[in-house]
Amino acid sequence: MTTLRAPQMADLSLEDQATLERIATRMGQSPEALLRPGIFGVQTHWPAWLEANFEHSLATYLFRGTLSPLAKEAMHVGVSVTNNCEY
Repeated sequence: MTTLRAPQMADLSLEDQATLERIATRMGQSPEALLRPGIFGVQTHWPAWLEANFEHSLATYLFRGTLSPLAKEAMHVGVSVTNNCEY
């Protein structure tokens, strides 16, 4: 379990709020949903890093390599279950 608490939108600068809104829109969520505890909630302490990490993860996930998208999804689910993720 994480020891970092997700910040509130009011605690963030306007630039950081815009970054979170941009990422949330791309994920199909509200900015408040990103602030919940979890992998993205903890990263909201550093919105610029969160955006770079999100872009890198998206590019990696969409990369068409030797593994099929179904195999990649199965690996993501397996890691999430192993780490007791709630999603």
